[in-house]
Amino acid sequence: MEALIVNVLTAQELGDEWIQAILDKDFNHLATISHPDVKSILMVPSRIYQLENAIDLIEKVKDWFGDCDPIEKEQARVAMVGEKLAIFYRFKCWENGMSSTIEQQIYSTIYEGRIQQLRLICSGFQPDQELVDAPATSLVNAPATYTVSPAQSIHQADALLEFKTNGGQGSTCSLLTPLIKHKLVEMNSGQVLEVHVDDSSAKEDIEAWSRLSGNILLKIDQIDGQGLIIYILKK
Repeated sequence: MEALIVNVLTAQELGDEWIQAILDKDFNHLATISHPDVKSILMVPSRIYQLENAIDLIEKVKDWFGDCDPIEKEQARVAMVGEKLAIFYRFKCWENGMSSTIEQQIYSTIYEGRIQQLRLICSGFQPDQELVDAPATSLVNAPATYTVSPAQSIHQADALLEFKTNGGQGSTCSLLTPLIKHKLVEMNSGQVLEVHVDDSSAKEDIEAWSRLSGNILLKIDQIDGQGLIIYILKK
């Protein structure tokens, strides 16, 4: 069976099957397409989970979606970002007659045809009535990248955060956004945080995190080939 998975599933198929398995609540299949020793970091609104194997990972996914009936797919996409498999989905979930919306963005590595290392950013379950009433509803389907207009030009940020990967593998996704969140706690609403990072792949993580957290991504400037300067307005 393992050889069949290796030979048949492409990265695209692996991502599609992950999404479909959640829709079908087929948690056994999620375990099948995950490496037994998969290392996971799950960033949810309340905390960060660090898991060491497929059993714990699938149990956490089951905690999220096991009681949902039905689960409806609103948006989904699967793509490769360099050597990382990127999986995004936006589901409407029903439980006890009430509906909520959840978005999750995954970046993972693949080994022997299975998901080996996984980094997940989760919006949490957002009650649909709150989404309808929220002023930012019109931005739900908007592109995640924002550009500052001339009237909003940034002259000076209120705080600075510098993050260097030092050539490490996978450290940006798991560490940068928690550091940003911690720094914003020290700031007032409406202030701007300037972030320097030496890994251009952080762009996708920051775009997803900003949209899910409600903080406003004002601008991203590319510098020195791989470096980025990111400006975030605290909500």
